[in-house]
Amino acid sequence: MNLKIKIPDCLEPDVAADLVFSLPFDINDHSENLDGCFAVTHSHIYIYENGTLQRTYSLDDIEEYVCEQMIGSSMLCGKIGGEFVELCAFTQKYFIRYAEVAKLLDYYHTSGTLIEDNGEDEPVCPKCGLPLYGSKECLYCANKGTVFSKLLKRCKPYIKYFVAAIVFTFFTELIAIILPYIKRLIIDDYIVPQNGDLPPFLLLCGLMLALLLITWLLDFFKFRASFRVATGLSRDLRQDVFAKAQQLSLSSISKKTAGELIQRVSSDTTTVQDFLTNNGRDCIIRAFSILLLSIILIVTDPRLALFVLMPLPLVAYLTYKLDYVLDVRYGNVWRNRRNTSTLLHDILNGIRVVKSFGNEQQEISKYTDASLKWANSVTRAERIWYLSVPLIGFIMTIGQFFVLAFGGEMVLGRQMQLGELIQYTTYIGMIYGPLWWVIQLPRMLSEASVSASRVLEVLDEQSEIQDKEDAVSIDIKGDIRFENVSFGYKAYKPVLKEISCEIKAGEMVGIVGHSGVGKSTMINLIMRLYDPTQGRILIDGVDIRDISQHSLRSQVGVVLQETFLFDGSVYDNIRYAKPEASFEEIIQAAKIANAHDFIVQLPDGYNTRVGDRGYSLSGGERQRVAIARAILHNPKILILDEATASLDTQTEKQIQDALDRLIKGRTTIAIAHRLSTLSNADRLIVLHKGRLSEIGHHDELMRNKGVYYDLVMAQRQTTKMKAANLSE
Repeated sequence: MNLKIKIPDCLEPDVAADLVFSLPFDINDHSENLDGCFAVTHSHIYIYENGTLQRTYSLDDIEEYVCEQMIGSSMLCGKIGGEFVELCAFTQKYFIRYAEVAKLLDYYHTSGTLIEDNGEDEPVCPKCGLPLYGSKECLYCANKGTVFSKLLKRCKPYIKYFVAAIVFTFFTELIAIILPYIKRLIIDDYIVPQNGDLPPFLLLCGLMLALLLITWLLDFFKFRASFRVATGLSRDLRQDVFAKAQQLSLSSISKKTAGELIQRVSSDTTTVQDFLTNNGRDCIIRAFSILLLSIILIVTDPRLALFVLMPLPLVAYLTYKLDYVLDVRYGNVWRNRRNTSTLLHDILNGIRVVKSFGNEQQEISKYTDASLKWANSVTRAERIWYLSVPLIGFIMTIGQFFVLAFGGEMVLGRQMQLGELIQYTTYIGMIYGPLWWVIQLPRMLSEASVSASRVLEVLDEQSEIQDKEDAVSIDIKGDIRFENVSFGYKAYKPVLKEISCEIKAGEMVGIVGHSGVGKSTMINLIMRLYDPTQGRILIDGVDIRDISQHSLRSQVGVVLQETFLFDGSVYDNIRYAKPEASFEEIIQAAKIANAHDFIVQLPDGYNTRVGDRGYSLSGGERQRVAIARAILHNPKILILDEATASLDTQTEKQIQDALDRLIKGRTTIAIAHRLSTLSNADRLIVLHKGRLSEIGHHDELMRNKGVYYDLVMAQRQTTKMKAANLSE
């Protein structure tokens, strides 16, 4: 999040040089509007009001920070000498930023480290200051040469086809340059002087026809070679981006929406592929054509060549200026297209919720607005293009009018032959083709560079969770030990604090606590979806960071509350855990999961399609299919995250029976808000405010009357109230 959004001119030079945070505030003690600035350096807080320094505080004197949200306004307070003092007040639009600053300053007070820029939500480009929108490199300041040089290396497997396409195009262009010369010979040697020598005339006409046929043949091979490059490169890019997205850590994936990733895999890779395969080849050929035609024009008549080439420096300058403007416009087009794709993905995934609440028109309106923004951004980008290009084109081609005027006078004065003038004007028309392509290059380059940057961002991103070079594969027994483990999604806001405990192989352990205390975080750390910020986790005495991710996760099974099934058959969804499993193994797993009976009653049995996310099945049926999948996986460590929540009593019993069979002989870690489902656990780990509060058996913890006892009694009271309400 950007926490340096206002830097007033009134700051003293030493304060400005040491500035860490700088936020505006707009209300004083009397709720009057003002122009204020809350500035923080590495040692002090400075409060400015209407351009004047009003107060100064030492960071070491403030013990605690509180950001209070009130009605219509908010305030940041600091605890000094045991009492809270108001530092500044502001309207609600600044609340989130001040709340973030309060957390960072509290972290400084406890750790002595002042984090200057967490850089997670609103990083900005250090060069131009514009938001990076989640990217690592600015769309407008990225070096296009560097971007495309990286992508060109990906053409290496198709280099022979790429070179072939260039060679075929080269000869096509060469023939196109020869043809006007043959036309000149026909006009000047046979048509104008009315030369009746027919055989040479027919020979030249036949040569022209032969060259046209050769051109057609060369074009065929050129397009064939280009097609091989295009399809291969596009396929490789899509596969590489998708594969890299699969390898990224959960924290990296969570910063990108599903719609955004889909856009990068599909449309962005296609845009990059089109640019590389078409324009990469054309760039070489166009440069060759411009050079050769310029030489021919200058050698033929330097005076006329001057008329053609003189406007080109001005054209180059205008094209350069247009480049930056188009970068900005097409960057906006990409973001609006991404937002539209994300919204469409969310609406279609949540279509059941949309229809349940009757919000079809609302979603149509939201998508229409997003589509309109996308269309408007495209219109603004294209408007700049179509307003600028005709002017540039006119300046570029104005020379041909002077050539016609002076060339016509030279023909009339017998200083130049008619065929020579026609040849010359033909070459002028031919040189304008490559030059016109050069003018359009900024537009194509801007659009392609945005997509290329997004593709490379995924391909170059380093996953936060990586295997060591000497990572080992082990046969897991199931012993798990936490040693002083702390973890926070943000360094200054730990979720788990100094957790130390041991789970023995084959033991059934429940993790309980209030919402948000870190239960799911613990199991995420065991699966190594994240790494601890402090301490270590050992499985069978080996640090999980020393175990290969494949070895670890292939021996860990998970059954979640929100079961995800793929849009395929029941058979395919169970087999997903073990693709080589036989049909008998799948049926056996389904029987253990209490799923076989309902599966055989489906219209097509095990071949019945479950639909998107498995929604053609009931919640209990989906859960039993997921348990069958976990049984087939045969994990050494089993994780149950609210696996029986939100189900009716009969279905819950069926699933609980299936889980009882599943957990036998495995290390099992279960999370459940309904504490009664964990009463038979060997031990319970009780978390409170991110720390390990208690650990022991249900009866033991009830006797201690600690945090667990309070949780159980609160649930019993809630159950009694619900029963009383139902009886009424």
